Amino acid sequence: MTSREKWLNFFNNVFYERLAPLYNSMDILTFGVWWRLVRRALDYVPDNQRVLEVGFGPGKLLIELARRSDLCVGLDLAWGMCRVAQGRAVKQGVAAHITRGSAFELPFPSQSFDVVVSTFAFSGLPDATNALHEMARVVVSGGSVVLVDIGLPTDGNRAGQFWAHLWERTGDFLYDQPAMMTEVGLQVTTFTEFGPGKHIRAVVGAKT
Repeated sequence: MTSREKWLNFFNNVFYERLAPLYNSMDILTFGVWWRLVRRALDYVPDNQRVLEVGFGPGKLLIELARRSDLCVGLDLAWGMCRVAQGRAVKQGVAAHITRGSAFELPFPSQSFDVVVSTFAFSGLPDATNALHEMARVVVSGGSVVLVDIGLPTDGNRAGQFWAHLWERTGDFLYDQPAMMTEVGLQVTTFTEFGPGKHIRAVVGAKT
């Protein structure tokens, strides 16, 4: 096992799983910046849709998606995150269906959802192309996949490159999401960069 694989194993099994309540405090620790970045996904999800969020973490976005959706399902691999998100849904009286599972084998029939959303989870997947294939599979024709995640800024600015590579050093991967969407048969309809140095991006791919 490489040092990178060891770090990913540690992060997923120790920090992400066991310290879910601490991860749930990310918004407080970042003075609201984290939530402002995550909630950008809401701009690309129409109301009254069947929505799947992959890698929902503590579930704050999942709750907002559930409030505006006909059906909202969340999938995460970590039991700790499932418990935190379930508690949040119950406390706020929101109907969000929470499933523990892998992004590489989504436990849903093909064409089950109008929109699939993933924020800051895609870059943590070591074989994200396979996960994107699965996301495209479960989306209906005319539906979309919405990714909000890190990436190298297209203008090459130094600040953005610094922040992106800093994320990479924590174990994430700097993917070319638009190219990957094209590879799995999605048509890129939106690509926008924001955040410090424009190292965060929202990418939307439509299934034709």
